[in-house]
Amino acid sequence: MNIALLSTGSFQEKEATAITIMDFAQELMHQKNQVTIICERRGEKNRFEEIKGIKIYKTGFRDRDKDRLAIYNRIFAHAFGLRRMQKKSQSDFEVIHSFSAAPILALRTVISKLFNKKALTVHTLKSYSRAKLGSAFYKALNFVDIVTVPSRVFADKLITRGVQKDKIRVIHSHIDTKKFVPQDRDALKRKYGYEKKNIIFYYGAMWEKKGTDDLIKAIPMVLKQNNKALFLFAPRNLPYAENYDQELSYFGNRVRILKEEVNIADYVAMADLVVLPYPELTGTEGNPSCLLETMACKTPVVTTSLPELQEIVGDCVFMASQKDINSIAQSIIKALEYYPENMIEKAYRRAQEFSVEKITQDFLQVYRSKKK
Repeated sequence: MNIALLSTGSFQEKEATAITIMDFAQELMHQKNQVTIICERRGEKNRFEEIKGIKIYKTGFRDRDKDRLAIYNRIFAHAFGLRRMQKKSQSDFEVIHSFSAAPILALRTVISKLFNKKALTVHTLKSYSRAKLGSAFYKALNFVDIVTVPSRVFADKLITRGVQKDKIRVIHSHIDTKKFVPQDRDALKRKYGYEKKNIIFYYGAMWEKKGTDDLIKAIPMVLKQNNKALFLFAPRNLPYAENYDQELSYFGNRVRILKEEVNIADYVAMADLVVLPYPELTGTEGNPSCLLETMACKTPVVTTSLPELQEIVGDCVFMASQKDINSIAQSIIKALEYYPENMIEKAYRRAQEFSVEKITQDFLQVYRSKKK
């Protein structure tokens, strides 16, 4: 099949969406499909490039016009990029598959079909949108052929907002199960200089909606109970994360923000515990990659009992009550003292269901079933 993947954001940046879509595109190509990614242009001079064998076309206006022309760049530009790539290759796309958090961006999928009326249109909502305006147009999803979401909880919410039930499919986001694998924890601690420490690790963006404020408030209770505990934070948004410096300095050398670039897969596998205390999932993958990557490394994890997470990981991990500082602290203390081996194994097996190979096959099955 000839497939166009439409994405918000730039593929020159280390955005999570760009990384996962690139992995997906490569697996589609491995399965003998033709793939073109159409994304936003953010300051790059060249509109067309090829990365890892994937054709990428950057559409819209450059950064200097971003604020004034944001709506054009996000909604309309992809359609013209798609038309240009069809002319360039002299071949029509059979599938137009767009990814976003905001339902309103389904309009770019619909507009793109004006240049190829026979194409199957698929729109994937990877998370709940942070933008109020973006979340107000759920019925726009009814104009595409298929809508995919990462959980049944998410699907039910779409139905209550007027999205047609027969259009919705639950297909998870994938993780890299070849990169995130179990490793020798003690050997990694020796390598990085953390011997004789109980490492509690957090990675991802640091801000209130990710739960880092709640985690930091739980730290004193944990340190009081465990004199070997060492908290490490690996923030994706370092400039913002530095706002926590003064607050964390109170804990001395028992809490550290890793400001240098680190091998995340190593640190996840090295940790005695990864803590992801999500108060909600707005702006976070519907099945959070950090959670699943931790499970794939056979590392114990504490997260929160949100309905989506209960659906996705069930009884595979320790769950605290969201926004409950005492519950988060007690769950960390309990997990450091004893974490059942059968729970770790169950979590590992569950994580393998989110491999890029498995998820790509799920999408291909949808593409093929609708085209018959």
